[in-house]
Amino acid sequence: MSEDSRKKRQKLTQWVETQRGRPQYRAAPNAGLAVSKVMRPLAKKHGSGSSAVALEKIWPEIMGPRWSKISSPVRFLGGRGGRTLIISAPGPAASLILAQSGPIIERLNAHLGSSHVTRIKVVQSRMTIPPRTQPKAGLAPRQEAELRDGLSGVKHKDLKQALEKMGRHVLSKGS
Repeated sequence: MSEDSRKKRQKLTQWVETQRGRPQYRAAPNAGLAVSKVMRPLAKKHGSGSSAVALEKIWPEIMGPRWSKISSPVRFLGGRGGRTLIISAPGPAASLILAQSGPIIERLNAHLGSSHVTRIKVVQSRMTIPPRTQPKAGLAPRQEAELRDGLSGVKHKDLKQALEKMGRHVLSKGS
């Protein structure tokens, strides 16, 4: 390297050291991210918006005790001009709920905001009859002894438990 090129390099290095670059331009944060940081704690506290699942909490208040037991919100359809709430209800109740749609829409809009829901559509579902709860009757002492004697020859623990469970079920149904 020649003396001249070395001096040029030294001058260039000094100039670069004295010059400070501008700080890097930093883009604005994503608006969706900023909104989610605010909305997430609020959604946990007050419920998550206007989804049909979020309506489950206030469903008895909207439908009343009579209709809330047999109906459930399914989903929302539509957009900004107003949404349609689809409700699932058994056949005979579907027409009666549809007849009460005016007050139901008013109560929905009171919770969700003005003119949020404009229509209700009721989809008929099967009637579900809750199973009767009967107290479990135990086996008679004689049946219990017969079951244990019959299973005394079974050596495998899991098989013995399964057979005992099945035997209890069969004997309790037969009596």
